[in-house]
Order: sequence, then structure tokens, then C-alpha cells
Amino acid sequence: MSKNPLRGEGKLTGLVPVLPTPLNEDESLDEEGFEKLADFVCQYPFSGVWALASAGEDQNLPYPVIDQAAALFVKSFAGRIPVLVKTSSPGLKETIERTKRMADFGFDAATIHLEHKLLGRDHARRFFIDVAEASPLPIYIYHNANRGAQLDVDLLIELTGHPNVAGMKAGGSNLSELQRLCLLSDPDVSVMTAGGGQILAGLAMGASAHTAIPLLAFPERAFRLLEHLRGGRLEEARSEQRIILQFIDQMPKLRNREITAEVKAVLELRNVIKRAVSAPFVAVSDAQMDSLQYSVAALSISS
Repeated sequence: MSKNPLRGEGKLTGLVPVLPTPLNEDESLDEEGFEKLADFVCQYPFSGVWALASAGEDQNLPYPVIDQAAALFVKSFAGRIPVLVKTSSPGLKETIERTKRMADFGFDAATIHLEHKLLGRDHARRFFIDVAEASPLPIYIYHNANRGAQLDVDLLIELTGHPNVAGMKAGGSNLSELQRLCLLSDPDVSVMTAGGGQILAGLAMGASAHTAIPLLAFPERAFRLLEHLRGGRLEEARSEQRIILQFIDQMPKLRNREITAEVKAVLELRNVIKRAVSAPFVAVSDAQMDSLQYSVAALSISS
């Protein structure tokens, strides 16, 4: 197995946004939107991006559309920043086949989630090791008990020792669990915490990076928080996190499970992509856009 370019000195650090998938009103792909989104993202010092995750609407999109989107993401971002892509499905063989298919598009790494909630430790070990052994791409383990199996923390730490595991996305809000993953995982891998409301908490606990789709709604604030934290200015970092939490609280609440539509609406206000989403998600309404525009301006998110 060749050296993993995303371990050690190459591991992801800082901020890693989840990408929305640019769509038109008829749910076709907005090809111009992919280019504009890439140009917008690459203005900022993100260390990587994650495409076609649940917040990227992969669960709503047909496989042919996902493949088309994969090609557009790689074309738009290729050579500019590492691009991760979600490739997991409930079955092991399908996960491996999908990972190999996405590798052919030119992605830099695959994110793998064990979707069966009731499988045990031995099932999980076999699943992730078999994928890691078969994958032509470095893999990131996505752990979130709200979305799939409750993975044993000791097993997760063990799996980070596999040479083809580049890191993990540790979701959820169990701070004791997240702290162990941040502090005890292999130091060569990137442990990423998640959620726009937990940027400070995750990074302060020792996470290598933080990932969330809302990072694209307030990149200036998020990087200001990161700069203050790295500079030891904890109170200033707390102030930025408070502003981010206030903004998240003021965003429309559409109950789409993900806040994809809300972030797309902010990006439409910033002339990046359209607010269109795929059914059964619902988009932000015109009336909600008026209120959101006020919140964006008032909090100087776009300054």
C-alpha cells in the first residue's frame, strides 16, 4: 500500500467545509454554480472540502446525477484543494464499488459511514478494515450515532492506526467521547469535529480540524475564530463563536434534517449559487430571504 498523502504532515487541519450541491429549480445541476462555488471557497484557506455528503443532498439525488455532480466537483476544485467524497452505502460490496468508482473521477479521499445502527464492534471492524484494504483512496471514518452505528471509541482509536485511514469525522455532542478521540487517536490522522455551533469546542479540545456546511455561510467569522484560538486569544474566540451561534439561531428553521437550504440561501445572497434544493427538502422562501438578508447584513457576515 502506497504512502497515504493525507496522514502526517499532509493531514487536514483547520476548517473543512461540507459543500452544497449547486442545483437549478428543476433539480438539474447548475454547472456554472459549481465553478462559482469553487472560486468562492478557494478565496479562503480551507484545508479541504467534503462533497456529496448528506448535507450535499446525496440521499435525495439519483445515482446518475451523483456521478455527474462528482465530475463537476472534481473539475471545479481539482488541483486547488483536497476534495473528499462520501462513498458509503449500507452494503460492504456496494461501498467498495462506489469508492472505486469515485476514485476514477479523481477525488482525493473517501468518507465512509457505517449506516446500520444495530451492528456490533466486530461487524464495524470488518466493515472499515475491508473498505480500507480495498479502497484506492485514503478513507475518513464518519462516526455519528445519530446517523448510524454507535461505534466503540476504543475501536475508532484502533482503526486510526490503519495506514489507509487518513482520519475521521467525529459527529455528535458527547464531549467526553470527542475529547478521547481528539487526544488519543494516532497523531498522524486528522480528527475532525463537526457542527457550526461547536467550532470552538472541537478545536479547543484538540481536534485537528472542524467540518460543517455552515462554515460557508460565515467563513470570515469562522477563520477569525480560528485565528484567535491559535493566537491564544480565548475570549476573542469565544466572542466570534457567540456571534456565529446568534446567526445560526436567526437562520430559518426548515426541518430538512440538514441546514443545506439555509446555507444555500446565504450563498445566493452572496451571489455564489442558487437556493434551490432537491425534494423532499424545501427551499428558503422569499419572505424568509428578506429576514435572512437582514441578519447577514446586521452581523457583517459578508464583510
